[in-house]
Amino acid sequence: MRLRHRYIGGLPTAVAHDRNLDRNQNFQMVSFGWSRKHFVKALSHLLIMAIATVSFGTIYSNVTSRDACQVLQEFRRESVPQDLPRLLHFQSRTLEMTEQTKTWFEVLQISSPIQEYPTIKSDNSTWRAVYWSDDSCKSLVEHHFPAFSGTYNSFPHNIQRVDSCRYLILSMFGGVYADTDISIHASDANEFEYLIPDGVGLVESPYRYNEVWQNSLMTASYPGHFFWNLTIEITMERSEDGIVLSSTGPKMIGDAVARFRNVYVHDNGSLQDVHTLPCELFQRLPLGDWNTTFMNIIGREVLARAVPMKGCGKYANGRCEITRHTGKASWTKDAGLV
Repeated sequence: MRLRHRYIGGLPTAVAHDRNLDRNQNFQMVSFGWSRKHFVKALSHLLIMAIATVSFGTIYSNVTSRDACQVLQEFRRESVPQDLPRLLHFQSRTLEMTEQTKTWFEVLQISSPIQEYPTIKSDNSTWRAVYWSDDSCKSLVEHHFPAFSGTYNSFPHNIQRVDSCRYLILSMFGGVYADTDISIHASDANEFEYLIPDGVGLVESPYRYNEVWQNSLMTASYPGHFFWNLTIEITMERSEDGIVLSSTGPKMIGDAVARFRNVYVHDNGSLQDVHTLPCELFQRLPLGDWNTTFMNIIGREVLARAVPMKGCGKYANGRCEITRHTGKASWTKDAGLV
């Protein structure tokens, strides 16, 4: 049998195939060359846009930032809230205090033994500390808020129980709640007390692209304020929601304020008894704090600079700074995994 070559365009198939491969390779190289050129060009444009965006957000924050000492002068009350429960509440897995919590003991001159539920006593003349564990929070719910017990126990994330316990604590006892990564830098207890508003005080969030208030620092000048009932009401409505921010966290707090505003507003339009603790004094944005997760760094150093939002002043410079929060950005995904 004779082997026959098939001819394509006057060339044997083997030769034609080799030349086609050469053409394809050359075409792919040319295509890759153009793609790389386009990619580099697009990347440079994106980099320029990112720098411009971050610069604009940073400039906007600096322009809108108020002088902290002026805010301090304006926010200071003429008197301390009458019958203020001088109780500092903090939550932790153990009784071992963080360095930040220890600052509260120093500034507020807390010398009496740390109290635990149910043996909690308030003395209007001196500050006392109250430690809350998971077990004591559960007991508080069972003893005083039984209607909330089912919701409390069914939360998919433990941080949701931690969050909701804070609202019950201030509803039941009043006083001040502070996360264990918040330190106080007031000159003394007197300076701090004159900044506690009548009713409820909620710390302003420096992450304004995400929420208006946070639940890391809250005050209650008396127990039984109706605002806390609304927080639990909304929490129960969203009990099956696994998203921490909107079910028990800062976004829920914002919704509770909105609901409270619709019901309890003065005739002149001002909000009654729920106040903002200004971030210039209580929670400046922790820019430059690298001892955290990568996602938190993205939130602080990139998003916080890129999104035009109100500035809260320079972090950790000590100038008219009452409290300092060194913790995580509340929006991060791992906030639901505690």
